[in-house]
Amino acid sequence: MTILKNKLFLLIVIIGAVLSAVYFGGFWRWTSDVQQPSDARPSSGAAINSPEPSADSTGSPQATDNLSPMPTPRPIASSVPLPTGDGRTSFTDEPVPWSLLLGQASCRLQGEIKFLNHNTYDNQDAKFIYSGVDHPARNIFWTVIPQDDLSVGPNIFGRLVLPNGENLLSITLPENPKYEQYELTAKMQYGRLVDDKGNFVTVGGNVKVFEKQCDGKITVVLP
Repeated sequence: MTILKNKLFLLIVIIGAVLSAVYFGGFWRWTSDVQQPSDARPSSGAAINSPEPSADSTGSPQATDNLSPMPTPRPIASSVPLPTGDGRTSFTDEPVPWSLLLGQASCRLQGEIKFLNHNTYDNQDAKFIYSGVDHPARNIFWTVIPQDDLSVGPNIFGRLVLPNGENLLSITLPENPKYEQYELTAKMQYGRLVDDKGNFVTVGGNVKVFEKQCDGKITVVLP
């Protein structure tokens, strides 16, 4: 009877050990599954996508626009006199530096003058235009056609802007004009520093005075 009790007790112990092992083994697996994130465990047969490499915005060289070379500026020819040492290109009542007078002089006339009465006239853009004059003492010579005693100015370059400029005409009629219409022409003086070969120079030559016939004419109409 004692042997049977011992066997029964041993069987109960074995069954209890087996049940404990099954219970605690399942509990451990369940807690392990709960603690592990579901997205960290790849499912069976599912493809794992690796991230594609992206270009580094700072590590790779950047494309640059093709730059065309800038054209080199070229000097433009100009009829404006070059400045003197003090920066001036125009003068009044004083000589012009020879460095500004290496070209030819020129002059021309334009416009018309209409007298309203003996002492009043309408200047319709009647001008004396000149360039390349060296000195305020140079003269302007007027010719009146047909010849009469009209007084015409300017007749000297004093108080005019040199070397280039323009000036309106002033005219005075004689007491008794002979004609109802006149034409005015002009020539002017100008000087240059000339070397032995006849070239215009800035130093070392001799001053030579020339006369230049002006282009154009001015018409004077009496009432």
